[in-house]
Amino acid sequence: MAASLAARALARPSFEGAFDAPVFVRAMLDFESALATAQAAEGLLPETHARAIADACPSFPIDAQTLVVEGRRNASLAVPLVKRLREHVARTSPEAARHVHLGATSQDVLDTATALCLRPCLEEADRTLQATVRALARRAREHRATPMLARTLMQPALPIPAGLKLARWAAALAADRERLAEAQAAALAVQLGGPVGALEAMAGKGPAVRHRMALALGLADVPEWQSHRNPWIDLLDRVALAVGSAGKIARDVALLSQAEVGEMREAPPREGVGGSSSMPHKHNPVACVEALAAATRMPGLLATLHAAGLGEHERALGGWQAELALVPEIAAALGGALDFLDTIAASLVIDAKRMAQNLERHGEPAPIHPEAVDELLAGLAPYLS
Repeated sequence: MAASLAARALARPSFEGAFDAPVFVRAMLDFESALATAQAAEGLLPETHARAIADACPSFPIDAQTLVVEGRRNASLAVPLVKRLREHVARTSPEAARHVHLGATSQDVLDTATALCLRPCLEEADRTLQATVRALARRAREHRATPMLARTLMQPALPIPAGLKLARWAAALAADRERLAEAQAAALAVQLGGPVGALEAMAGKGPAVRHRMALALGLADVPEWQSHRNPWIDLLDRVALAVGSAGKIARDVALLSQAEVGEMREAPPREGVGGSSSMPHKHNPVACVEALAAATRMPGLLATLHAAGLGEHERALGGWQAELALVPEIAAALGGALDFLDTIAASLVIDAKRMAQNLERHGEPAPIHPEAVDELLAGLAPYLS
């Protein structure tokens, strides 16, 4: 994805290329190949034509700059892609070239390609959330009776088990993971509707074509979603919730890592990590920075996402196009949050001695209740087995 140097400095390496031009174009070509193959299986075009189209897609020469220039003229990257794919197929089969993109429209290929590019990001998010919940739940069990000072309105409150804070973090992330899995089962779907969403050029076989495409691409098979996009928006909202949870945890860790507090750190000090350009003694919480920067960007991205959902009639003018540009940014924010979660899962430092000192200095004597930790950990039992 195109990004400034500052944005790239906050990017997760595995996410940085998720929507890069070659990857996105390949996803569009995967759509065209699956479309032709499915249509041939349903008798809408000859098998030889489908084979010619499918064989041409892997060798299609990707010229991202030309696609951008011509896409800007047509307000759609799909227009120049389909034109050039037809020319590419025509070199070996002029008859097959006429069947490229048969009955589909720009939104079909672009929405499906976006879903294909987002999918590996969500798969990686699921693995990271699982590992982080497991790590935090185990640390919570370890510190179920370790007293620490709770803070309310940023001031000393009552003692709680340190494990309670950790278990709360784990429970929030586990719930985010479940919500994401539920949403993507329906929303990571093939988009196939044709020019006005009625599959009007497929002789009544559109649903069967879509089903075959869904199986081939590993996406859900749902009726067209080009005009009413709530499941897709809901999925991205749930991505934002996960980013928000990571941001809240990062805020807690950053506050606890202040030298005056010193009760937790995202990781032990490491040479070359968290340095300052002018103060050599500093060790900045860089993973917290990533998560908080991601969570800070997300409300603005969501506001645009929801505004874009107010599309006109059967296909939107401007809003949907804004959304296409927005999804890579939402994915990038998710990547920053995952970097933070990876760090605390592997390296979170918990200083029980400092907790005791701060509690003695600023707290009021009161019993802690480890059973509150046990209740949360009971809901996280699958992660502790």
